[in-house]
Amino acid sequence: MKTKKKSFKISLILEAFQNLEKSYIDLKKHVSLPKEEFVSNKLILDKVRIDFNLAFESSMRVCRHVSAVLGIKSGSKDCLYRLAEHLGMKDADRLKRFSEFYFKYRDLKDAVSPSELYDFLKEELVMFKEFARAVVEHVKNSTGNYLLIDFDLLKEKNFFIKDSVKKINFTLSQGLEEFKSKPMYYDRTKYFYQVAYDSLFDICKHLAPKFGIKKFGDDCLSKMVEAGVIPDSYYMDVLKMSQLKNKLISTWEVSPEELYRSLEEIVPKFQPVVKEISESLKRLLESKSPG
Repeated sequence: MKTKKKSFKISLILEAFQNLEKSYIDLKKHVSLPKEEFVSNKLILDKVRIDFNLAFESSMRVCRHVSAVLGIKSGSKDCLYRLAEHLGMKDADRLKRFSEFYFKYRDLKDAVSPSELYDFLKEELVMFKEFARAVVEHVKNSTGNYLLIDFDLLKEKNFFIKDSVKKINFTLSQGLEEFKSKPMYYDRTKYFYQVAYDSLFDICKHLAPKFGIKKFGDDCLSKMVEAGVIPDSYYMDVLKMSQLKNKLISTWEVSPEELYRSLEEIVPKFQPVVKEISESLKRLLESKSPG
């Protein structure tokens, strides 16, 4: 039986490196303080411990995954070094010392002084950034996926949308009176609407940065309209999608009739919106492809 070839989990890598970036920014801010303030402020030292742990574990999460895909055997203490060496990082040896320091720092029995910690981070913190850059470049170049798009995630979320829309449409097809008379229909459509909306939002959240949309929150879909990824004609549709989701997860009462009418109007828009995002993504990929 043929063994399925392991592939990179793009979402895992992106999520871990996003966590790494947050911790890295905080650590950089802390070591920009005068050394005297750093070593004497217990609150800062506690924050540094949390951020350092999170940054290292985020790097290790990627390291373990990428090493498994590439067939590199290593343990916790040499994973970063072994992978960096494999990727051809010129400062791979620094990651070996980096890991040694981290495990010494983590072991409370083998104390690291605040002064030693400050000096180390001041000098070596940049290795987090260099490691992330090397991994990302390798994944891009070895897969040809230069935008780091998780097509498996998109496929999965699109399936959830289609499946949820199908189940909602079946319930709506029973008619308003039947819908109002059966609480099960209300609960069923409420649940599947949230699955459909959350899946669409996950697609938006993953792809928005690829389209240059840097700042977004619950308004991700609206931001896609503003950026031209989704046509202007869908603005009110995505707004109503969001409003209904917020109503359903809040304490606001949504009557069976209001839910039925809202779903009748909104649910048919899911697949067209996904199609518009897909078309925009196709054009983006074509514009980025070599030649």
